[in-house]
Amino acid sequence: MTNRILTALTIRIAGLFLFTKIFDHFGSYFFSVFNVASLSRFDELLNEPIEKFYITGIFLTIANIAVSLFLFLKADWISNKLIKTDIEIKTELNAESLTKVILLTVGIIWLAKLIYLIPDLIEYCSIFISILSGNEEIELPDFAIANYILKTILTLIIIFRIEKISNWIIKKI
Repeated sequence: MTNRILTALTIRIAGLFLFTKIFDHFGSYFFSVFNVASLSRFDELLNEPIEKFYITGIFLTIANIAVSLFLFLKADWISNKLIKTDIEIKTELNAESLTKVILLTVGIIWLAKLIYLIPDLIEYCSIFISILSGNEEIELPDFAIANYILKTILTLIIIFRIEKISNWIIKKI
């Protein structure tokens, strides 16, 4: 097995992980839309908010499916872009190969999770800009922006500096 094949396998696992995230909110989302739409009395009162909720949920579901399918189907292409030199992975388990596998797996799974949270980030930023523009009646949604930024930075460092990080970890052992 080469490092590109292992990277492609890890990316496919991240794509499957991202695809399973659909089922986290799928049932509750469509059940709530169905319940509100079935109540004819509230249909007139909640017409605009439910349309916004419905369109946002559909967009998130479609984007999640598209990104997860892209990761799953184009894993070989992505691994060719990420891994420039195709090196045969040794069959023996040593500290260097194990460290790289763990770091790469964590980096790819965090990247998939960060991609999944992009719509929440966009919503948070748009509401924050609205508050800065003078609309103080709006309340910020519950989104850990500092955590998102920190994980983005750490993910990029892990993915693009995997060699240096694994060498540093091995020196510490």
